[in-house]
Amino acid sequence: MRTTPLAASGQVVTPYRGGQIAAVSSPGLEFHPWPAGQLLLYDASWRAVLALEGPEARKWLNGMITTNVRDLVPGQWAPGFQLDPKGHILASLDLVCTAPDSFLLLTDEAQREGLEQRLRRFVFISKLTIEDRSASWSALRLRGPRAAEIAAEAGWCAPAPEPQQGLAHPSGGWTLASAPAGIPQLEFVAPAAAAAALWERLQALAQPAGPAAQERDRIFARQPLYGVDISEAELPQETGQMDHLSFTKGCYIGQEIVERIRARGAVHRHWSAFGFAAHVAAGAAIESEGRAAGKITSVAPPTQDSADTKYFALGYIRDATPGAAVTAAGVSGQLLE
Repeated sequence: MRTTPLAASGQVVTPYRGGQIAAVSSPGLEFHPWPAGQLLLYDASWRAVLALEGPEARKWLNGMITTNVRDLVPGQWAPGFQLDPKGHILASLDLVCTAPDSFLLLTDEAQREGLEQRLRRFVFISKLTIEDRSASWSALRLRGPRAAEIAAEAGWCAPAPEPQQGLAHPSGGWTLASAPAGIPQLEFVAPAAAAAALWERLQALAQPAGPAAQERDRIFARQPLYGVDISEAELPQETGQMDHLSFTKGCYIGQEIVERIRARGAVHRHWSAFGFAAHVAAGAAIESEGRAAGKITSVAPPTQDSADTKYFALGYIRDATPGAAVTAAGVSGQLLE
């Protein structure tokens, strides 16, 4: 199991998403709504990094994953899936174009081994190389409305890139910008020493937060996690992650099923958010109008957002209207917008 480079300085670690990251205690944080002045520093050493290079890397990758690799230009990044021929999701990933024929493929450490093995199986005589940099690279995230301002103050990057854009760093790493749930986020993926050095500078400028905060943030941002909310049983459109798909890029493994679903205009289940009056466990069955309707996959600790729906949950449900009443394990709730 990969361990954060922060462990070398005595930082206690704990498992998260297949890696060992800093076990930072961060009680009392709120995420829904996000406090205006809150700026969090996350250890993202659970990131796995595969480098793909070669004159045929772009064309080959375009046929392997759902991302539109064909049109990705250096300095851009995009999310995607790896699918099986029947359209089921085998892995979730982010792809960074670092040069015309060079890419960084980012995923969770928990997914790395299987994803790499499946990719290598299809290389054959293609002119490209796949290098696993996970053991020597690391990552961190700065999340909050002032992320760009603080990144500049720390001498990290100025100006910060726009969402879905990346910025090369002198260390050889990259800064990637996004805004899950509308909250600005900068991610630094780089050789471990550079990531650890930046963490040291940022600690005085942002609040370090541990895996419990990362997980709660993920859930309130409605971001499904492979192995928790997504498995090989799910089809891409069921997850609602339409930014992971391209319908213009050409052929790739699993495309036929994705296009068939688009032509039909509907899926049987929808990735959704729920509010419950009391705690429900992940895996609980959802009922609507007295019938089985879906299941809960992730649950966040209570929030003060609403007295009626204090527990925020994610999961899948068959056709239902936002606001519809649901139950899970006998607990009343509702389907949220």
